[in-house]
Amino acid sequence: MKICMLTSTHGPGDGRIFQKEAKSLAKEHDVTIIAPSNESGSSITEGIRIVTVKRPDSTALHPITLLRLLRACLAEDADVYHCHEPDALLIGVLAKYLKGKRVIYDIHEHWPSEIPFDLRIPNGSLIQRALSAFVSSVEIALARRAESTFAVSESVAARFRERGLEPVILSNYSIADLDIPYSPNRNGRNLMFMAGNMQSFHGVGECIEAVSRVRERYPDVSLTLVGNVREDLSEHISGSGRNGFITSTGFLPYREMYERLSKGTAGLLVFQPTYYNISIGLPNKLFDYMLLGLPVIASDLPEIQSVVDRADCGVLVDPGSVSDIADAITYLFDHPEEARRMGESGRRAVLETYNWSRMESYLLQTYQNLDDLLEDLAKQP
Repeated sequence: MKICMLTSTHGPGDGRIFQKEAKSLAKEHDVTIIAPSNESGSSITEGIRIVTVKRPDSTALHPITLLRLLRACLAEDADVYHCHEPDALLIGVLAKYLKGKRVIYDIHEHWPSEIPFDLRIPNGSLIQRALSAFVSSVEIALARRAESTFAVSESVAARFRERGLEPVILSNYSIADLDIPYSPNRNGRNLMFMAGNMQSFHGVGECIEAVSRVRERYPDVSLTLVGNVREDLSEHISGSGRNGFITSTGFLPYREMYERLSKGTAGLLVFQPTYYNISIGLPNKLFDYMLLGLPVIASDLPEIQSVVDRADCGVLVDPGSVSDIADAITYLFDHPEEARRMGESGRRAVLETYNWSRMESYLLQTYQNLDDLLEDLAKQP
């Protein structure tokens, strides 16, 4: 089967789209990813064809990106269009009716709250509520035209289940069979903070302030920021006079990211529940920390709390409380054996339960069911 994975916002090397789903599907199918990038082009990476369309510099020109994606999509002779955002789904549905193809919708986010946030519309305002309702109704209507749907968590799937759709849960669990360095014996006090593109809602400001307080007791503590740091946050760090204990790696390729994280003592995941999509989120960063045996200091948000409690792999905190975060860091440093036990428990939970191989079987089975349907339709007179 020829599969075209279509994304309007993620890069072609995205962890969920490329590293997990596309690589899994490529074991049995012919896979192409169409994604926006700084340059247009076509290449083959690990057996997966990558087609990029040039993305304009301004987000106000996003409709141009969509037109370029539509043109690239229609040029593909795919059997299935696997779409990752509502606007990508719109393109997929157009391709379905123009070319007689099939569509799968992969729901990563609670888009009715995410899109207004991305547009910087104040949360709770009349405009935000109206736009959220509009996005929700359009997304549901388009999803009804897909042959199958996936959702990243039960919380994200709930809105669709209420309207009669049944998404298959395809969680962002870690790839547990990577050859990643692991040692249960960790020296030093190096805290890890990971985010693909750090923003204020990731809680980086709260973590920096918490680590500053911990340094009064443990002056050798350091904080490594793994990922891209936005310019406004970089200015905040350098202007605070605290950059002496902070290291920023910038963007790292997948394997290098794991190698850097493996040198940590604990992982910080203190998302601020500034809007609904964050409140129900279950970041893949949690499972990456767990895979590497890092005890986590994590927000006490429902989905995160459920995993941390079940795996017994860290300390939950009020993400808005610098004191809570500082106390949790101090607790792990004061109790290194307990921290080591939590890290080992988290790693064991990923190897046994929270791993991508389980999700891969659901993904491949869904495509097998769709392949069987296409074969049956082809046999009909």
